[in-house]
Amino acid sequence: MKQTLAVISGFFGLLFFEGFARLIITFYHRMDFQFYGISHLPSDIWVVVILLSVITSTWLVTMLVLTVINDHIFFYSVLFGMIIFAWRGIEISNSYHTEPTWYFITVLILHIIGIFIAYQSFTRQHEFKTLS
Repeated sequence: MKQTLAVISGFFGLLFFEGFARLIITFYHRMDFQFYGISHLPSDIWVVVILLSVITSTWLVTMLVLTVINDHIFFYSVLFGMIIFAWRGIEISNSYHTEPTWYFITVLILHIIGIFIAYQSFTRQHEFKTLS
């Protein structure tokens, strides 16, 4: 039960962090809020901000999920990644006509990198603790 709740909470945390970055851009430029995509962003620097928020939030939330679960972390890392990919699949199916393909590919790669970095950081931290 704790594992399920951690993964679901992590997913909503990921949505919150990325949505928060989009909300800041929306308020700053006084434009309509769009939950995904980059075609509505006013300039290229905001695309970079969104991509940085994707990798940062993926790494941070995955670290939090793995810290809470602290057992079978490879399985839960993969499960968390599958949930994220399912969400991105919904995003792709809703906006593939308006968004560039490179954005979808980049976001998926950034999620993989964020989860991988979190998994490696977590396992190395625990290896270091057991050696000490």
